[in-house]
Amino acid sequence: MAKLHHKSISTSAAQAEPETLLSSIETFLSTCRNPALLEYGEEVIPLASGDYALDIRSGRLWIEVWGETRGLSRRIVAIDRQATGILDCTIQKFGGTAGKLSFLDLDRPQTAHRSLSGLRQNFAEQFRRMLFRHFPGWEIRFLGCGMDLQRSFSPVFPRAHLTRGMHQIACMACPSIQDEPAMLTFALIWYEHLRSRAQEPMQSSLCLFLPDSAGNLTAHRLRWLDQGSLQTRLFRFNAHGSAGEVDARDLGNLQSAVVPNRGGSSIAWRGEGSSERDLEVCVRENISKIDACLLSRPIHAQVLAFAAADRDLIDLLAASASGRLAVLELKITEDIHLPLQALDYWMRVTWHAGRRELQHLFPSVALEEKPPKLILIAPAIDFHPSNTAILRYFSPQIEVERVGINSDWRQQLKVVLRLNGADAPISHRSPE
Repeated sequence: MAKLHHKSISTSAAQAEPETLLSSIETFLSTCRNPALLEYGEEVIPLASGDYALDIRSGRLWIEVWGETRGLSRRIVAIDRQATGILDCTIQKFGGTAGKLSFLDLDRPQTAHRSLSGLRQNFAEQFRRMLFRHFPGWEIRFLGCGMDLQRSFSPVFPRAHLTRGMHQIACMACPSIQDEPAMLTFALIWYEHLRSRAQEPMQSSLCLFLPDSAGNLTAHRLRWLDQGSLQTRLFRFNAHGSAGEVDARDLGNLQSAVVPNRGGSSIAWRGEGSSERDLEVCVRENISKIDACLLSRPIHAQVLAFAAADRDLIDLLAASASGRLAVLELKITEDIHLPLQALDYWMRVTWHAGRRELQHLFPSVALEEKPPKLILIAPAIDFHPSNTAILRYFSPQIEVERVGINSDWRQQLKVVLRLNGADAPISHRSPE
């Protein structure tokens, strides 16, 4: 069984006067235009008149709520903090365990973050129940969704660490299909973190939980990751939190289409401003500096159209004299998702190239059957530190090169950094 730890309620908090607590809470609620109650790990409950009661019983303050979807009865022990639209309290649940509860005025903009945090905590608790059902006998060493900028952990995706003997599992859950494109990046960062901090050799695996309507994109990405160093399992859950394992190979086909040939020129472009457009032009004019094997013409932009998240990358498709395709992904600023967003485009180009649907773009060159080369291009100082860790899990079939250019590339483009795959710069390598 998983080990659970609860903080006990302090003596000072337990001795708070219930009459004082009641007066403070009633005063706060009288100022709220749209009062609600948030117990962390649960959904926000509106406090309509007649749907709740605050009363003192046996010298203790209790709140009872009769919501449309669930009821609640909690002993309020102390008020921890009051701010505009927010009143934080310590509560005692049945069994004596401590918890946190907040009264909110939903009409106040200050409560938006607190409501979002509550929703995330609610989903994290749902995730905990999924893990209990699917991994009996494993210890949940950690489960949370806090932000950690230093380690690039996202608050959107709850993450967990499970152990049993010499085995460990890095787990992550995706709250919605809209969040799926970003999930795998953070999952791999979490997996790498747990592997690197293990104090003794552990057999590691990665388990991903996604909504029933999601999973196709993640499944296709997983096929191009190195299964030798990454053992992955995929689960899908429904609205009631019931999850089941699925075979990634059974999920849908790639959805993309080749756009009409536009003579190698840049087509309708959706970037972040003139800087992105300028970088595309500069790379085109200096393609031999990026890779001496690539032909200067034709170079195509936005060759494929596919249903996915909005892409703020520029993608170019070029070919060498020998007929090998090259996918070039350009980014002007630091982007944690660069490797996997580039993989999305690369695997679709590979799919269409394998069906000889791209030959018309390079009529004077016989295209090779070899998978395209993937080149990531950005100012050298703007590759996100986590990009190296993500690339470490790419399949050996994908030849990846990172090309770092000078910050003042508008004056004259220079290549100042060139790395293969997950290689680290010499200055970042550990001494032998």
